[in-house]
Amino acid sequence: MSHHAATAPGSSSLLTRLDESGFTNRHLTLYLTVLTGHFLCGFVINVTGVTLPGIIGTFHLASEQAGFYSSVLFAGMLVGAALAGSVSDRFGRRVPLAASIAIYAVFCLAAVFAWSFPSLLVFRGLQGVGLGAEIAVVLPYIAEFAPSRHRGPMVTMATSAWLIGTPVAAAIGALVVPAFSWRAMFVIGTLPVIVSLFMLARLPESVRYLLRSGRPQDALRIVDRLCPDSRGATGDITATHSGPQESAGSLRTLVGRSYLRYTIALWIMEVCGGAFLYGLSGWLPSVLEGQGVGLLKSFGYTAIITAVGVVGSILAGQLINRIGRRVVLGVSFLVSGLLCFVWGTASAAVAVVVLGSLATFFGSGLGGATLFAYASELYPTSSRATGIGWAAAMQKVGGLVMPVLVGFVLAMQTSRYAFFLLFGVISIVAGIIAFAATFETKGKTVEEVAREVAAGRGAPVVAPAALADAGPAGS
Repeated sequence: MSHHAATAPGSSSLLTRLDESGFTNRHLTLYLTVLTGHFLCGFVINVTGVTLPGIIGTFHLASEQAGFYSSVLFAGMLVGAALAGSVSDRFGRRVPLAASIAIYAVFCLAAVFAWSFPSLLVFRGLQGVGLGAEIAVVLPYIAEFAPSRHRGPMVTMATSAWLIGTPVAAAIGALVVPAFSWRAMFVIGTLPVIVSLFMLARLPESVRYLLRSGRPQDALRIVDRLCPDSRGATGDITATHSGPQESAGSLRTLVGRSYLRYTIALWIMEVCGGAFLYGLSGWLPSVLEGQGVGLLKSFGYTAIITAVGVVGSILAGQLINRIGRRVVLGVSFLVSGLLCFVWGTASAAVAVVVLGSLATFFGSGLGGATLFAYASELYPTSSRATGIGWAAAMQKVGGLVMPVLVGFVLAMQTSRYAFFLLFGVISIVAGIIAFAATFETKGKTVEEVAREVAAGRGAPVVAPAALADAGPAGS
């Protein structure tokens, strides 16, 4: 029986063809294009660290002023993420995705010519709007095109590409900034505009968005190109709905009776995840230096520790296919929290690096990547980008709050162990929430998830019927 039988009575609906398709060359072209844009998004975000020393020298900044350089970016990303999801749910995925990339690329160009620190802050904040918007739109776009059995790995791999932007920005910055100044990093940051133009020219619109918008013939042409092996098996191509009808991009869906529990849980986990990711990367070098590690070594240790998180995000896609989103989220965050408690007691260099790497492997790697995969599957098509946008905004709230909170804790002259205790506690909170209030999406199409949530049916960790329909690979 088809996953979509309840809403598309034809023998083989467009959504069934899309979900059960193999991974074709057209899938690959589409995926590599959006993956490139998402990687460049991560790169532009993470030029902060490598450009800040030069910016301080150019504009003769005090440390208090320099702090605004990072904060204004996160503030812009919060706004962009919250707004872009609703725009995408109302007007489609393709154009908002390309526009968001163009926005952050154009304001990278503007930053090259910044004549004062306030003007740079304005341009960096507007970059943040585009960067936050890109995150809100790209993951729903991937989730709505990916064949079901590939959906989880494709979303988590996109998160990996974004995380890889951190070490790449550091490596390029080490080569470029000493030779050409900090402005050269923003010149490189204009390259995404090429990706934006390619997206407008070549990427198709989301099939699910087209069906919901009453454009089945457009959807049929895209599916025929994307899944040529099933051409001709069109079934019923009338507009398909995945649940009760809400206005597109409605925040009311996210906080309505069916979704409220899951939305609150997702937002809490995103705040915790953002606090872990951004707070750790921002403060770890200083904390390690305060424990007696040399400054250069502290940067090296931090690079290793954060890079291992990328490995965790790559492996997350395979794990969530096998054991489910809820278990991976819960176990990853709990283990990461416990490791932070032990990490704070380590003094030997090897122990510091190994324990820190394991903590980020489970926390920002497995847990962080799975969190966005889960968010991209939870909501109906009419509000999917809105859901991702608000989830991403909550992650940025964690990124805004945690560095300030860490600074306050350290300023109290408490033991440095308090730093690791703080990160351990937020990870354990996220793990408990994951087990207590998430909806397992493993083995289901996004339409099935929407129907079951709307019906108020809590999903078990493993859904036997859905797994039987999905085949051995799951989704």
